[in-house]
Amino acid sequence: MAANLDLDLLRSFTAVVDAGSFTAAAEMVARTQSAVSMQIKRLEETLGHPVFERNSRSIALTTRGEMLLDYARRMLALNDESLRRIASPSLQGRLRLGVTEYFVPSELPRILARFASTHPRVQLDVRMGLSRELKEDLKARRLDAAIVRIDPTRDTNVPVIWHEPQRWVAAEEWSLPRGEEIPLVALPAPCVLREFAIETFQQQKRAWRVAYTGSSMASVQAAVVAGLGVSIVAQSSIAAGMRVLPSGRTWPNAGELHVGVMCVDATRGDIVEAISAVAGASLRHA
Repeated sequence: MAANLDLDLLRSFTAVVDAGSFTAAAEMVARTQSAVSMQIKRLEETLGHPVFERNSRSIALTTRGEMLLDYARRMLALNDESLRRIASPSLQGRLRLGVTEYFVPSELPRILARFASTHPRVQLDVRMGLSRELKEDLKARRLDAAIVRIDPTRDTNVPVIWHEPQRWVAAEEWSLPRGEEIPLVALPAPCVLREFAIETFQQQKRAWRVAYTGSSMASVQAAVVAGLGVSIVAQSSIAAGMRVLPSGRTWPNAGELHVGVMCVDATRGDIVEAISAVAGASLRHA
């Protein structure tokens, strides 16, 4: 008879991987360190193979541990989604949701489809836009919630659901002839990446010009691939036909994108919490 994988053991296993230590993982799953260690031992006995290297000071997965991690995340996600959909009260209502142009374009359709499947009685009215515009719409109550770029040092009450590096990019064959102005491709002002690029050129006393202003991230991507100039985009927005410019003095570190879900006080908190949970889970397992 085939053995069954215990979800509690898998949850502790993924917690150890995510936290980087048994001690930190114990806090995440509300158990003692010794209890987590015993759970990992039971998991390894079930599998018949070790999941962590025992001769490493840091947490290192074995080959089978790496294989298990993907299955564990998917099994836990399916379990949690099943409980939300079946055991939890059915959500219903309408949510006017804004989504920043920077937000993982390849994953957004999957996130929205997963939310619709899990909460079929919620009507989502989605609008894409720049983070600053969406935040203004929130204040004016034209939106109920928005997935936007946040500053973790200022927006301390907004949980980060996604973060990734930002890169200088150009077309694969792009090069700047000596003495010519740097052509910049960007979203319209006000845009933090546009401002960062311009401030960089000014500090370096390099000649530059705005070669193209796009109304959407898709139009910025198309302009870069077409060779119209350089731009700064989030890692997930790097498209085929682009290359990342070498980091250094000429193209300095452009920092990280942090994304969170902001909402107005009167918003249905249960729906906002649900969209945050689905987005966060989808991105962690992407």
